[in-house]
Amino acid sequence: MQSDIKNIPQQLGQYLYQQINEPWIEAKLILDCEDENVLECTAHYQTASDASDHPITVTDEIVDLFSVLFVKATKHQPENWTRAIFTINRQGQFNLNFERDNHDDDVITAQQTH
Repeated sequence: MQSDIKNIPQQLGQYLYQQINEPWIEAKLILDCEDENVLECTAHYQTASDASDHPITVTDEIVDLFSVLFVKATKHQPENWTRAIFTINRQGQFNLNFERDNHDDDVITAQQTH
């Protein structure tokens, strides 16, 4: 996979789309960066008939791509972002949210929709 920053959201979406072998509504890829030395990446999807989360296996290559996107997007930001959530629907529309944890239980979200 190519790691040009402009192509990464499309690559993430394609990966999620290719991993699901049944009708689905929405898929999410979550990169948790609370500990800067340990990245945790999970993915799941939901179907119309079942509201539960169905897991998707995430490869190291996808984690690396998502990490590059996270670092580039949050670079030079005053906030200490700790999580990125990539969401895509079946029609191909996606958004990318960045969140940070704080002690007030408030979450600041920067959203980009395409």
